[in-house]
Amino acid sequence: MDTYRYEWKEPNRRNTPPLHIAKHGTRYSTLTGVYWLDNEYFVVNHRSGLRVALFSKQHRAGPLLVAEIPHLTDDISAKKIDDQIWEIAVSGCWDCAYSLFEINVASRSIKILETCASKDHTFCHGVGYDNSGILWMAMHTGKNPRIENIAGGVWKLPKPWGARDICFDDLHQKAYAVAVNSNPKLTSYGNASISIWEYHLDEPKRIFFKQKWKKIIEIDNAHTDACAVYDGKIWLPDQSNDRVLAVTLTEDHSTYIINHKDFDFPHGLSISDEGMVAVSNYGSSDVILFDANNAL
Repeated sequence: MDTYRYEWKEPNRRNTPPLHIAKHGTRYSTLTGVYWLDNEYFVVNHRSGLRVALFSKQHRAGPLLVAEIPHLTDDISAKKIDDQIWEIAVSGCWDCAYSLFEINVASRSIKILETCASKDHTFCHGVGYDNSGILWMAMHTGKNPRIENIAGGVWKLPKPWGARDICFDDLHQKAYAVAVNSNPKLTSYGNASISIWEYHLDEPKRIFFKQKWKKIIEIDNAHTDACAVYDGKIWLPDQSNDRVLAVTLTEDHSTYIINHKDFDFPHGLSISDEGMVAVSNYGSSDVILFDANNAL
């Protein structure tokens, strides 16, 4: 499998400590989230560096543009405003719920729009826009763990599951959430497990609260922080084992394992329309691209 590497290093401006993922060892929070704007440009956030950046697939030397973020972040997502302008959302961890930015790929500019305060002391890990432009949040631990969106939908997963990210299958009008049963810690701990949850979206009215999230699969000895749907599968980075998983969304839920030496505590994942997978690595502070169509 051919891969393409995009390195980006920043100082640890928040002095965040190294954390453990199960028994896999320590990692620092460097490049957490990645998201494709189109088939050429993608955005990345650097958690401990308090920065967001614009990358081009054709430009391997580093970011085209870097801007400051006023808080720690884990995930990043975007919705298109027009051919040049995108709204960018980043999750706020313990500091806030999320912040919104505007990025112009033509003028190479990023400006902050707003920071939304947390309603309570709960960690916001994942953010994602559905195809109606509604922003969803995965709030995985703290006072009130939940899945929430800005249209008023609020759901709680049963313990011990804490939602890490949300992604969408526009073709079948479904949302998917990935959750883990244990959070990163300062010291080594027992093996973590993943669960995948499904929710049917009501189009075009987007009526919420009428149903619950349905758990469709569990994966033992794994830890994920992101998800994306492509080619009838949900794709997940696995920090516990330095790999990427692709799980079919049919009834059998067949699971494919993608191993590669370039995966180093993979945290974020996004897939472009043409099938290019972008994986952001905590361990090596880089983004790795590979073609999903040639990976399985």
